[in-house]
Amino acid sequence: MTAAIRERWRCAALWLCLAIFVARVVGQIEVLLLAPHWLPPFSAWESGWVPYPVLLPVQLLLIGWMAAIASDHSRGSGPMWVTHARTRRQLTAFAAAYAGLMLLRLVVTAALPPHSLADRGLIPILAHWDLAGFIALLARTTREASSAVCKIQADPDLPVLGT
Repeated sequence: MTAAIRERWRCAALWLCLAIFVARVVGQIEVLLLAPHWLPPFSAWESGWVPYPVLLPVQLLLIGWMAAIASDHSRGSGPMWVTHARTRRQLTAFAAAYAGLMLLRLVVTAALPPHSLADRGLIPILAHWDLAGFIALLARTTREASSAVCKIQADPDLPVLGT
C-alpha cells in the first residue's frame, strides 16, 4: 500500500471518528429532549461523573477540535498538523493509556451489579474509545504524509456543474 493510500485511509478514519462522536452527542441530546423508545435511556448515555450541563459544552468543544484536526489533516498542513516525532510518541502513549483505562472501566462496570452494561455506561466507554482512536490516528501523522495528503481530487472525467 502506498503512502498516499495509507494517508487517505487515515484521514477518512479521522473523519469517521468525528462522525461517530457527533452521532453520540446528537443521540444523547435527542434522548434528553425527545426520549424516543428506540434509543437507550438517558442514564445509559452518561456515567454521571460529569454533570450533563458541563459535559455538553465540553463535547461541543471536542467536536470543534476534532473537526479542525481532521480538516488540517485533509489539507496536509495547518496548526493541528503534528510534525514532531516526540509529540507523536506522546500522543501514542496517551491514546494507549486512555484506551487501557477505558478497558479497566469496562471490566469494573461489568463486575459491579447490576450487570447490564447497556444500562451502566457502555455508550460513554465506546465514545471514549472513539476519542482514543482519534488520538492514535493523529499520532500516525508523519512529515512525509503532508506530500500524500487526503485531498479529494476532482475526477477529470466527471462533468462540472454549470458548464
